[in-house]
Amino acid sequence: MSFETDVLNFAAKAQERVDVVVRKIVFDMTSDIVKMTPVDTGHARSNYFWGVFRVTDIDPAMDKRGGPSLSRAADFASNLRAGGVVYLTNNLPYIMRLEFGSSKQAPAGMARITCARHQARVNKIVAELR
Repeated sequence: MSFETDVLNFAAKAQERVDVVVRKIVFDMTSDIVKMTPVDTGHARSNYFWGVFRVTDIDPAMDKRGGPSLSRAADFASNLRAGGVVYLTNNLPYIMRLEFGSSKQAPAGMARITCARHQARVNKIVAELR
């Protein structure tokens, strides 16, 4: 093997590891946000969407565990590669009220808390992959 081949192989392996981290973050963040989302009917928990564009869909599902959101996150993350911008959306008309404390179940919100924990989570995932 040449030095150039060694460097290219190293770069490819490093990129794959970064992609794995990004995929794990997407799924873990979704899982945390879904778990923190107040639940009555399950409609709010079922309406998180990831995309490279802001998704405008609303899912009629009423799954108290947020299965549709988790399934979409897993599907989205399965081929995700690091780089670029991705969006997490929930288009229900009352999601902002829930985020900003209208429910006693999540008075400090869901997404804001998860994002605040983001850096510590990234550091932990990177450490696990070493």
